[in-house]
Amino acid sequence: MSRNRGRRNRRIKRKRRKGWIWIVFILVAMLLAAGFWMLSRNYEGKGKDEYKSKPTAAWKETAEADRQSKSQDESTSDFYFRQLSEEEQHIYTSLLKGVSSHRESVEILGADTEKIGKVYQFLLNDHPELFWCSGTLQMTHYPMAEKIELFPEYLYDNEESMRRQKEIESAAQEWLADIPENVSEYEKIKYLYEQIVWRTEYQEGGADDQNIYSVLQNGESVCAGYAKTMQYLAGKAGIFVTYVTGTATDPDTGETQDHAWNLVKCDGKYSYVDTTWADPVWTGEGTQKETIVYDYLCCPQEQLFLTHIPEESVVLPVCDAYEQEYYRKNNRFYENYEKQQICQALREDVEGQKSESALKFGSADAFGQAEVKIREEILPEMVQYLGELYGLSTVEYFYREESAFQKITIYWKYE
Repeated sequence: MSRNRGRRNRRIKRKRRKGWIWIVFILVAMLLAAGFWMLSRNYEGKGKDEYKSKPTAAWKETAEADRQSKSQDESTSDFYFRQLSEEEQHIYTSLLKGVSSHRESVEILGADTEKIGKVYQFLLNDHPELFWCSGTLQMTHYPMAEKIELFPEYLYDNEESMRRQKEIESAAQEWLADIPENVSEYEKIKYLYEQIVWRTEYQEGGADDQNIYSVLQNGESVCAGYAKTMQYLAGKAGIFVTYVTGTATDPDTGETQDHAWNLVKCDGKYSYVDTTWADPVWTGEGTQKETIVYDYLCCPQEQLFLTHIPEESVVLPVCDAYEQEYYRKNNRFYENYEKQQICQALREDVEGQKSESALKFGSADAFGQAEVKIREEILPEMVQYLGELYGLSTVEYFYREESAFQKITIYWKYE
């Protein structure tokens, strides 16, 4: 028999390159004959195909029409859009129309340059389907004319973007076709959660790793790709899922890095999903278990915020749908230590040749008591039972305790 405590060696690697959208201000001042100063940059062919936004005076008259048009034409969430001011929503709508059409430039009248970066970040957070946007803008500011000309940076030209879009749509259709009919929203979310983990290898520095193409076509990505793919596919399945950024801290090492995950709405209640941290964990001795970590499937904020901290610039709903937590839904959550219930659960897993048995406890006291009793009393009994059931002279298993999450996991071997 072997028994020791596992490590989350891969967890802290789940990071993404994030931050506010970089805005390049090019300060070349020229005094024009018309008598005003212009901030500009060299750009070939601009002006012929640009989107002209509406004057400031018309904002109130057109805001509702813009919102209705957006809700009819767009299949993704407007979670971030709704957190913007009226002026910011106007910038958002203008940018959305521009980058959706792959326009070289977008002209904004009367806008505050300080708001552009925030708005563009919010736009891309809402729309994972805009995978051709790099996230970078260049800007030309005309202060006397009270206008700004924005030049989005694209990862590919329009033809290549459309080719990749067809590939993405085909892949999404194939993924979604396997969702059983008439299942609950929870089961749909669980299906996508599992599929993303099984079909994707965590890989830093890969091509397109900040967008959905990396997962749906390349099969390798980082947290940005994982989370945006979850958002994109869930939206196609008619479920509200949005993109959340912040930091995550490895509970074993204390190291903190930038991270991305999802906010979901399941059966009318909000919770969090992190498909990156759902990836199989390293359980020691160089062996990776072919399993999925379900701690981050529709989990409440009380649990997620032990390791994840969202950015303060975004207002998030309260996520307290405890009944959606995986261990509660599967009767593996214990408010108190109950030997009979735990033994029954472990017997069911062994008889079903499950690769793991995961048990979660509702308090530090219950976890502390279970930690001792399981190691000293229950495990010897279960090892003997497994050996007799399968005719094994030696039984190997791996035992893992996670005090930060009040969770015990036992990984079984049957040969």
